[in-house]
Amino acid sequence: MRSAAIAREEGATARPRVVWALGVAVFALAAISALQIFLAKQPYGYDLWAYVLAGRHLLAGEPLYPYDPAVPFGPFGEYHYAPATAVPFMLLAPLPFWLATAVSIGLNVGIATAIGVHLIRPLPRDARPWAAGAYVLFLPLVLEIALGQLNLITLGLCLLAWSLRSRPIASGVILGVAIGVKLLPATLILFYLASGRVRLVMATLVTGLVGLALTWIMFPRDLPGYIGILVALRGGEWASAYIASSSPTWLADLVGAAAVMALLPVVALGTAVGGGLLARRDAQHQTQLHHLALAFAPYVASFGLMWFPYLVTTLPALAVTLRSALLLPQRVARAGSVAALAMSWLLLQIVGGEDDIVPIAAHLLGLIVLLTVAVLVLVLGTARQPVPRADLAAA
Repeated sequence: MRSAAIAREEGATARPRVVWALGVAVFALAAISALQIFLAKQPYGYDLWAYVLAGRHLLAGEPLYPYDPAVPFGPFGEYHYAPATAVPFMLLAPLPFWLATAVSIGLNVGIATAIGVHLIRPLPRDARPWAAGAYVLFLPLVLEIALGQLNLITLGLCLLAWSLRSRPIASGVILGVAIGVKLLPATLILFYLASGRVRLVMATLVTGLVGLALTWIMFPRDLPGYIGILVALRGGEWASAYIASSSPTWLADLVGAAAVMALLPVVALGTAVGGGLLARRDAQHQTQLHHLALAFAPYVASFGLMWFPYLVTTLPALAVTLRSALLLPQRVARAGSVAALAMSWLLLQIVGGEDDIVPIAAHLLGLIVLLTVAVLVLVLGTARQPVPRADLAAA
């Protein structure tokens, strides 16, 4: 009897070691695959060129914005961000573009690594290498680094602001800077306000007003051009036109339906406001609620549905929901939730050809699956669980 018990204990110990070892192997293969995909994405820095060119315009005293911008798919090098966002790129402007691209890639890889460590460290030990493999092979992340976009910087600032939420002034300033770099996470203001963090919201708004005042003082010529860019982006019907011109037609008609087009903006506002209200009452799951609001923040505007790199904002929600799913006591719910998250991860990185609606539909479905799993895990995690018999006996 004693030897049988020892054998069962050794077998239980060996199984997690095997799971961890397999995960390490999967991570190694994923990293190699991600590197191959990255190398195939040459030439690099498609979006970076717009930022570097804007830095050169600032150094030369030239206007940042064209008189008649072609949004959202402007010509190569057309700049669509706030004037202040171009200021750091003045440091890269004098460099040869290949060197500026190398600096950008190095910076984004560093930020991606820091975000990955931050998200994966809280996971159970045996899940970490598997999650790390999924992280490095997430195609929107690979494309983000290759393009030289600003989404990773914005994401990192949002996560830093959340980590410093106990210091509302510092956190609010960082969130204000994140929104100033890119308007992507603006709905997080609603989340923080609904969760009762008024001082943090006030610090964010003051930071935004100070930034606007400085922009008016330092860039009086360019501020109207930036406002014009925002109006053109928000007011255009190009998203609906793009979907209508895609194929297959039946799927384009489905995705382009008014109810479907309104779905993500409604969810974006709902996860921000509703998630904030829940976070006020449920401190244990407030990080998961914040990350869920962050995942849907880009989609308050319908054109966010098109932008493949925006999907990097789902990485925190995927990670924290995975952790909660793995901690569920119900075996069936745990296995089903993990499998559904894997399906969401897969759907969120489907790519296709030009005028192909299938990737957009897949991303939409992947976001819906992520939301469903996150809500299910929250409900199961907050439900009262029966006390194990061993605990009852010990009591």
